[in-house]
Amino acid sequence: MGEGLKQWFARWIERAQATDIKSSRSRTILLYLCFVVISAILWCFLTFNNVITVDVQVPVTITSKPDNVRFLSKLPDTLTVTVSNRGSSFVKYIFKSVPAIELKFSDYADGDGLFKVDSPQLRKLINRQLGRGFNLSSVLPDGINVRYTDSQGKRVPVVVDIDAKPQLQYAQTGPLIQSVETVMVYAEPSTLDDITQVYTYHIKAHELTDTFRRKVSIAPLRGAVVEPRSLEVMVPVEKMTSQRQKLQIVVRNVPQDTKVIVFPSSVEAAYRAPVSALKRESEVRAIVDYNDIVASHSSKVAVRADEYPAIYQDVKLSVDSVEYIVEKQRQP
Repeated sequence: MGEGLKQWFARWIERAQATDIKSSRSRTILLYLCFVVISAILWCFLTFNNVITVDVQVPVTITSKPDNVRFLSKLPDTLTVTVSNRGSSFVKYIFKSVPAIELKFSDYADGDGLFKVDSPQLRKLINRQLGRGFNLSSVLPDGINVRYTDSQGKRVPVVVDIDAKPQLQYAQTGPLIQSVETVMVYAEPSTLDDITQVYTYHIKAHELTDTFRRKVSIAPLRGAVVEPRSLEVMVPVEKMTSQRQKLQIVVRNVPQDTKVIVFPSSVEAAYRAPVSALKRESEVRAIVDYNDIVASHSSKVAVRADEYPAIYQDVKLSVDSVEYIVEKQRQP
């Protein structure tokens, strides 16, 4: 075998030297490729004939689990198994993955909230899956020990932990919007009674210049599982622009037999509003309250901006008070 390989290699060298290749660099590359191929062949012969130790990832699946059962901590998706065997035994795993170990729920659940597969049971299942000839050195994790619950669960509100700050000249133009307001929590009854709400992971979003959107996960609870585990949050942010507008003063709470005239009858309002508000009528109002007139001992009454959305900022009127005349209407 070795003599035949040596002759084959010698013929390759002679062919490379006899080939009409114009540059010495091309001949060097060709010889280098020959050595690489031969080295790979020799490595395969040596490896496949010797006993080697490798780490194999063995998938784990749970079968026949009732729909109302939920595990309260994460089950391992794979087991890291250290095994020894002749190199040729591992060739089939180069082209396909190791078959998964199937754990039937009813075989390992104790009926009292514990799903347990000890180390000897795992090793027996792995040996059966890999077949004869494999020497099992270690398994990580070396056992499965997970609590589960079949309780109905409880619906609780989600609190979004967020620190959102728009950039200067921008503002949050509405409340935080979240895709879900409540989630289901599953746990053992004693644990479930103490859970009244859940929190998301902290979100920090500063210097915002546009509407903020993000998918955020719910922080895990010890001894409990939450469904769904994440939600979408949105913080509406718009650019603010300065506006000026003349407003007619409206007198409120005037009795039916009374007429109130104010001087001046209008004021100028200055405020900052979202750019989108430019396309609609201003929602700022200039208000005088008749009750202030009754309580006033002056010829003037306060006028204030009122009844406008919170997205309007720094609202100021050109005057803070106006004169007034009260006329009583005669009854017919």
